[in-house]
Amino acid sequence: MKVVGMIPARLQSSRLPEKALVDIAGLPMVVHTYERSLLARSLDEVYVATDSEKIRAVVESHGGDVIMTRSHHQTGSDRLGEAASRIDCDIVVNIQGDEPLVDPGHIDAIVAPVAKEPSLQIAVGVTPYSKKGSTSDIKAVLDLEGNILYCSRTDLPSDARTPVPEMLKMCFIVPFKRAFLQTFTSWPQTPLEKVEYNEYLRVLEHGVKMRGVLVHDAKISVDTPSDLEEVRRLMEQDTLRHTYMHR
Repeated sequence: MKVVGMIPARLQSSRLPEKALVDIAGLPMVVHTYERSLLARSLDEVYVATDSEKIRAVVESHGGDVIMTRSHHQTGSDRLGEAASRIDCDIVVNIQGDEPLVDPGHIDAIVAPVAKEPSLQIAVGVTPYSKKGSTSDIKAVLDLEGNILYCSRTDLPSDARTPVPEMLKMCFIVPFKRAFLQTFTSWPQTPLEKVEYNEYLRVLEHGVKMRGVLVHDAKISVDTPSDLEEVRRLMEQDTLRHTYMHR
C-alpha cells in the first residue's frame, strides 16, 4: 500500500499575507511542514500542491517536491484532488501547510486506521482543547465508535446546561483513500460546508463515516499574526527541528 502526503499551499491569505512563506526560525513555514512530514514513517512520498510559482521556487530551493495545480480550487482538499490524479497511490494524506509544528507521529497514528480498515475512507485527528469562543479552531463531537458526528467553529458540545471543561479540536491531518478523494472532490460544496467554511462537512452531509483519531499535544495552526508569534516561540523550544534544519 502506497501512502502519499500532500501539503496544499496558496499564496493568498486575508489575515496573514503570504503566510506559507513567512519565516519561522530561519525556514519558510511550508518548508517546516514539508520537512516534518518527511519524518513520518507511514508516508512513502511527500509533495507540496500549489498554484503559486513563488511557493514552488521556495520549496524546490530547499529540495522539496512540488505538484502545480490550477488556481480555481475553493478548498485545499479540492486542490489535492487534482494533484492526486497525477500520482499512483492508495492513500492521500492532506497535511495543512500552516501547521509548521506538525508531529510526524501524529501523521502515522491518523493514517493507521485508514490503512488497516478496508471500509474506512477518511480519518482526521482530534486533540483535547479547552479554549472557549475561538472561531478559527474547529471543534468536533464523536459518536460511540469514534466517528465524527459534527464539527463546527462554535464550541461543541454546548455548555448551556452542563459544564464542558474539555472539548476536541480537529487537527487537519486527513488521510483519504485515493478513490474516495476523487469522489469527494467531484461533489459540489454542501450547505453546511458553506455556512461553516469547513470542507469536511461535505463528507458528513453525504453520510460518509469519518474517524476521529485522538492525538495529544497537537500544536496550533497559523491563522493570525498572534498565532505566528506563538508558533515562533514554540519552535525555539522544539527539538524535532534539529533533525532537518542545517542539513
